[in-house]
Amino acid sequence: MARKRTIATLTIDSSVLCCNFVNTVSYWTRADRHDYLGSYGDFLDWCRKLEVSSPERLDVLNRLALEQPGEAERALHQIKEIRGLLHGFISAVARQDEEEQANLLPAVNRLLAEGSSKQRLLYTGDRFVLDQSEAPDDLLAPVWKTIRSLADLLTQHGLERIKECPRCGWVFLDETKNGRRRWCNPQYCGATDKMMRYNERKRNSLQQNKTSQ
Repeated sequence: MARKRTIATLTIDSSVLCCNFVNTVSYWTRADRHDYLGSYGDFLDWCRKLEVSSPERLDVLNRLALEQPGEAERALHQIKEIRGLLHGFISAVARQDEEEQANLLPAVNRLLAEGSSKQRLLYTGDRFVLDQSEAPDDLLAPVWKTIRSLADLLTQHGLERIKECPRCGWVFLDETKNGRRRWCNPQYCGATDKMMRYNERKRNSLQQNKTSQ
């Protein structure tokens, strides 16, 4: 019996928030992909798992979503649209597809501008920190932190370190010393890919032996 896939079972294979947001879809490379964000409640569960916002803030959003299910459904639709845009853009960067990057950049910049409008400086007693101003009725509030994470990813790391798993389509920042990480998870996608290539070589070898007999 297949294990039920939920936010609780979702593997976190990246240290970057925006990548983990994109990776709430399993197997971007397949038509029968599974979407972990089946409801706005699932999105809040993901936020709790990644500690995107405080538990108290997420409880407020949960109550608001229960009181306004129509608004929550519309917010979820927007969240998925943003996720799709981020996936397309990060994937284009990973593939070094400059044409696709240029096509998506205006939409990404609009998101960055909207997210930046919700930021503020806070004085903590000995230093200033950049924080996010969260309107009490903004069901999209946690998303803006993922947008800020995207800006950090693109400006604070070498673009050659931004990668896409060739097997499942998940995106990640390669933080290995030699920069040669290929898969999102070497123990899963890496091992599966190697096994498939081994089986393919074995089938080809058997076929060649039959042909030569």
